[in-house]
Amino acid sequence: MSIPFDFTLPWLLVLLPLAVLPLLPRRGDTLVFPSVAWLPVDRIGRWAGWLARGSAVLAIAAIVVGLAGPGRSQRQVLRTGSGAQILILMDRSASMDEPMGSAGVEAPRGESKNKVARASLTSFVEQRPNDRLAFMMFGSSPVLAMPFTYNHRVIEQAVAATAIGRGMPDTQLDRGMLAALAQFDGRASSGRRAIVLVSDGGARLDETVRRRIQDGLQRNRIALYFIYLRSSIYSPDLNARLPAHEDTAEAELHRYFLTLKTPYRLFQAQDEKGMMAAIAEINRQQNAPTTFIEHLPRQDLSPYCFAAALFAAVVLMLLHMLQVRSWA
Repeated sequence: MSIPFDFTLPWLLVLLPLAVLPLLPRRGDTLVFPSVAWLPVDRIGRWAGWLARGSAVLAIAAIVVGLAGPGRSQRQVLRTGSGAQILILMDRSASMDEPMGSAGVEAPRGESKNKVARASLTSFVEQRPNDRLAFMMFGSSPVLAMPFTYNHRVIEQAVAATAIGRGMPDTQLDRGMLAALAQFDGRASSGRRAIVLVSDGGARLDETVRRRIQDGLQRNRIALYFIYLRSSIYSPDLNARLPAHEDTAEAELHRYFLTLKTPYRLFQAQDEKGMMAAIAEINRQQNAPTTFIEHLPRQDLSPYCFAAALFAAVVLMLLHMLQVRSWA
């Protein structure tokens, strides 16, 4: 754990010598009396005087230090749990707004693919309390809705926001994958890493993009999970053995993923039950214990200084009320 102590306005500390002013003698505190030699020693008054001076010193010093903005930066906490770094990459093209499981020209049935994916992904986020999650959408271009964070509530809100508006007109999965891989570059690994790709289509990737995707997965040691939402009877069944002449974008993408040197797993869902089963299996596979370092935001300590100054000021007020101002 690294907890350095710093100030946001350190130049204000030059005012700290003002705190010695209450220690200087003042004639205004004396009482006019011809002779006090015969009076007994006033121990309580002496202690009250020192308490008053100490409270005044504390009040001034605490205010100055508080205005300087003390705090702790670059705090790191070592945590142990079943956490992982998981980026959810969700298709937000217009086809995701279509009903799930519709068959040809038959009347559409069931909820939209987007709604089914939202419900399942929200459940997945709720089941991963120790994970650092990120959420990204892709269509005509990738959109990073939320970078890696332990605040799962904002991830859930980002997933829920995909219900707003219409989907993008195109599906550029290659750009989405490259943007997702870039989120892991330069980030310290906490153990397990994964990309959960949720889409109802595929993509034809050129050789350059294929090589960049494979290099990114290997460099950052990322497992890839592809949840393929098979929406109709005309969509290819990727779980079946694909014939050599099958040249759909989905089949071509699946064949490429199978050649990756990093872990890859396909989940095919035709309804809400299949989607939930896929999420449950991913949750089970990414549940191994791991140790990671959490970087915490700067802790502002100035409220504690102002609280100490307020306490000292209250003590001064009480002593002032009890002080004898005149012997007349």
